[in-house]
Amino acid sequence: MTKTLALIGLVINLVASVMISYGRIFRSRKTIKKESETHHIENVYEAKHRLLETRIAQVGAVLLAIGFAMQIWGNLTEG
Repeated sequence: MTKTLALIGLVINLVASVMISYGRIFRSRKTIKKESETHHIENVYEAKHRLLETRIAQVGAVLLAIGFAMQIWGNLTEG
C-alpha cells in the first residue's frame, strides 16, 4: 500500500509539472501573435492569457506539493 501511495504521488508530480509549464509547452503560433499585438496602449489578450497561465501554474504548484507529501508519507511509513 505504501509503495502505491508513493507511486500515485509520483504520477501527481508528473501531471503537476506539465501544468506548471503549460504556458510554454502548449502555446500556439496564433497565441504568440495575439500576445505580441498592441491595441491602443495595452494588449488585453495578453493579460487574460497570462492570468490563465498563472492560475494553471498555481494549481500545478499545489498538486506538486501534494504529490511530494504523498511520496514522503509513502516512503516513511514503509515497513
